[in-house]
Amino acid sequence: MSENRILRTAIAATLRAVPGIGSVHEYERYAKDDKTFRQFYGTGADGLQGWHIRRVKRVHGAGIGEVRTTWEIRGFKAISDADASELIFDDLIDSVIAEFRADPTLGGVVLWPTDDDPWAPDIADSGPAVFAGVLCHCVKLILVTRHVSDDAPLPGY
Repeated sequence: MSENRILRTAIAATLRAVPGIGSVHEYERYAKDDKTFRQFYGTGADGLQGWHIRRVKRVHGAGIGEVRTTWEIRGFKAISDADASELIFDDLIDSVIAEFRADPTLGGVVLWPTDDDPWAPDIADSGPAVFAGVLCHCVKLILVTRHVSDDAPLPGY
């Protein structure tokens, strides 16, 4: 399995460990129509709620063979004003962040964060959006991971 897939799988496993997370996809899903798209992120009677992971940056770090990867983790939940769904979704986001803080190495797949690195995803954006034809709460989390790669160049070469 490629490094990319190993890292995505570890991130997805961390998300799936959060109670009530909904569907989790290791990549951004696409469909030709909203009905099919909603099936990817649907949670049955609870409506639409799900997450996907996207790699947005990969750079060689300062250490020998070190690679820093920036991940965008997006979450969606159908809005229900009567249920105060924004508060419920914010609690879920906090639970996601806490799960990453509890194991910042993602089960030993990535290196410990440095003093300059966040120990968990940061909220980059949060607000309403239409997703799969449904008005949803949407969050974009940014996670930076570090790992050692055999294909990373050695300093000075």
